[in-house]
Amino acid sequence: MKINEIQFDHKIEIPYEIFKNLNSKTFKRYKANEVVYRQGEMAENFFFLKEGRVQIFVNSPDGMEKIITFYSSGEVFGEASFFDGYPRISSAKAVRNSEIIAINKQDIISLFKNDPLIAFKFIELLSKKVRMLSREINNISFLSAEQRIARYLLNHDKDSKGTLKCTHEDIGKAVGASRITVNRILNKFSENGWIETGYRNITLLDTESLMDHSG
Repeated sequence: MKINEIQFDHKIEIPYEIFKNLNSKTFKRYKANEVVYRQGEMAENFFFLKEGRVQIFVNSPDGMEKIITFYSSGEVFGEASFFDGYPRISSAKAVRNSEIIAINKQDIISLFKNDPLIAFKFIELLSKKVRMLSREINNISFLSAEQRIARYLLNHDKDSKGTLKCTHEDIGKAVGASRITVNRILNKFSENGWIETGYRNITLLDTESLMDHSG
């Protein structure tokens, strides 16, 4: 399975020492759908998401977009290219109004210099992320389209009524399925009484059945 067919949405809590330092820095406000960085750019910063939600995605040479993962408040993102020095392999954009802190090389050097133990905490954070991604790749390689869509519905942001804002195209990009396949599977879930579909939204009615079906 190609990496651009995989969506991850599991939060890794960062150590308090790192959170305390990063959360106190000056943030920039991003509006919904505003790009944070673009695929192919050199990485002068990585980012701490103080508040909001960010989508990571890739674009193929033929213009197709695939969602890789989402990050929520309290997480760091964009650090891989920052540390390895190579161009970014993905893009990031805010999916709702967000407050984001950019961390540059001098920031991280000063942070590690003032408290060397934080460097080990940061390595621990990155190691957990690599382990989680590796585990998810192994798991999702064996999941059917129905299972991937069930996971998407369960993991996506929802309001107090269990409703998530998305289109069939959004789901297809996230799970690596055609719009026809997404439509067929959502109709099946609806007939089973697990979900209720509306215009650009889906309400979960039976999360237990979706969880059982998600693998």
